[in-house]
Amino acid sequence: MLKIIAVCDQEQGCPIYRRDNRLDFSPPIVTGVDGVPICSIAVEALQKPVAKIQAGEPSTGFAKTFCGGCASGKAYWSFEPVVKDTDATLSPGAAQVILNSIGKMKIFTGVHMAKLMRIVRLIKGTRVPAGRAVVTRGKPGEAFYIVLEGECEVMGSEENGREIALATLPGGECFGEMSLITGEPASATVRAKDDATVLVISRDNFNQMLSIAPEIAITLARVLAARLANTGRRVIEELKKGLAGRLDLISPAELIQAMNVNSQTGMLVVQNADKSMTIYLHDGQIHEVKMGDQIGEEVFYEFLSWSKGNFRFEPVRKEAPEKQVQRDTVGLLLEGMRRVDEYKQTGIWKKPQ
Repeated sequence: MLKIIAVCDQEQGCPIYRRDNRLDFSPPIVTGVDGVPICSIAVEALQKPVAKIQAGEPSTGFAKTFCGGCASGKAYWSFEPVVKDTDATLSPGAAQVILNSIGKMKIFTGVHMAKLMRIVRLIKGTRVPAGRAVVTRGKPGEAFYIVLEGECEVMGSEENGREIALATLPGGECFGEMSLITGEPASATVRAKDDATVLVISRDNFNQMLSIAPEIAITLARVLAARLANTGRRVIEELKKGLAGRLDLISPAELIQAMNVNSQTGMLVVQNADKSMTIYLHDGQIHEVKMGDQIGEEVFYEFLSWSKGNFRFEPVRKEAPEKQVQRDTVGLLLEGMRRVDEYKQTGIWKKPQ
């Protein structure tokens, strides 16, 4: 029987569900996707439209289905029929449309037509309703995405938790590659701004695509460099305003990289629970790092492992800053990220003998 995914599109005071939470209806079993809990009231209310969709009625007729509600709140759901992969291959006509489209996209610039024809076989297309998340911040990357029609938005959060749009991705723009390359969870949520068509290349197919056309990796590197520069400019503008920041919104490595790229001079003050650290940069280069009575590179490497904490930047200039570290900032970041990766794999923070 057809598998249906119920997606929470809106909630008002619901004690259980949040926007984009999903329930998997694979009769006779109902499970929460990514550990989402099961509410018996919601399941009972959603089973009726699920049965009708499985009987052949279009899922679009059941948008904003009410969960039934309780004393605490309520939620509204839509439904996504899941077609088995064996049935989801592109028809010759659809493949030709996609081939014509990707041939005009900057990410595939310079790729020979013979290679593009092989790459098309790795692609699936999906329709995404307005407001639906394609990628969710904090979750592992599952695929590489290219906007074919419509627009998507990269979302961030303000201090009060309110979601704001950081960037708009029109047709031809891509996203999701960083998580696949680094293995890290997605750093931002990406939503469909309006009804959109998105091309999807799974993790395995992404690696195969790069094997078919290694030149795509060069284009991706340029895209990532441009995005890093834009991110760095936004971060620096915020720091110049004297605003504080949170390490759960921008990682220590991204923060230092932005300050290095923009040649900033000043004192970065970081607080993580009971730990307090200061990092002095001169023209983007780290000179002093101090945490309590500890100084130098090892303290900086520990900072890179922090995932939570608050920071502020004070644009002060020292006349003769002490050079406590020997490596330049890029070298510190490379060595530090190597240690962080090792720590994630072993659970042991190793210091040099």
